[in-house]
Amino acid sequence: MTRVILFDKDGTLLNYQKIWTPYAKRVIQAFAEEFDRHDIKDQLAYELGLIDGEIAPNSILASGTGEMIQNHFENYESGAAAWMRKHYEDSLKEILESMELIEGSREVLEKFQDDGFENVIVTSDSRESTEYFIAKFDLGPLITDIVAGDDSPYHKPDIRMLEPLMERRGYTLLDMVMVGDNRSDTMLGSEEGLRTVGVLSGTCREQDLEGADIIIESVVDLYSNGEFILEEGCK
Repeated sequence: MTRVILFDKDGTLLNYQKIWTPYAKRVIQAFAEEFDRHDIKDQLAYELGLIDGEIAPNSILASGTGEMIQNHFENYESGAAAWMRKHYEDSLKEILESMELIEGSREVLEKFQDDGFENVIVTSDSRESTEYFIAKFDLGPLITDIVAGDDSPYHKPDIRMLEPLMERRGYTLLDMVMVGDNRSDTMLGSEEGLRTVGVLSGTCREQDLEGADIIIESVVDLYSNGEFILEEGCK
């Protein structure tokens, strides 16, 4: 049976705080200036999940899609969603330059591939940003497929977001294990039997990772004594 590891991107393979915390601060400030809404800047930050200068676990910023975040800006000002989308697009080069792999993540992808697993990225981020990420770190040979946040009307933890992947690759839920740093990752397919691994390398603490079959510090801990920690369940 084919064995497939579904990897979240931000906070799992990619250093989340290095990119998105600074960007969240910049875009909220830019929104306040563009629409003269300094009066709600702190409220907006709190609602999005930027609290005390850090992104809170399981917040909109931590696990929401770009569309979800853009729509939240729209709640305050008409036209803010389109403005936010353009701001993001204009910032992609800067975001790309600040991307940094979590230590050991490339080696883990290589190890899984060498052991016959297929690596798939399942992210709430856009396909464009995800493809930038893969290209920057030359991960293309290690990644079999991508499921991005703008590929489908369904989003994590809704299992329906995986249906196109399963159809085109012939995967079943028994073939796959999801690895991620948010509740939306660890609850993905929980009612349908998809097993999940929570990692503490992103925004969440152990108590935030509801539904995880196992919780580890980072993706480097997916292997123990040379074996995948959920090896038996993947056979």
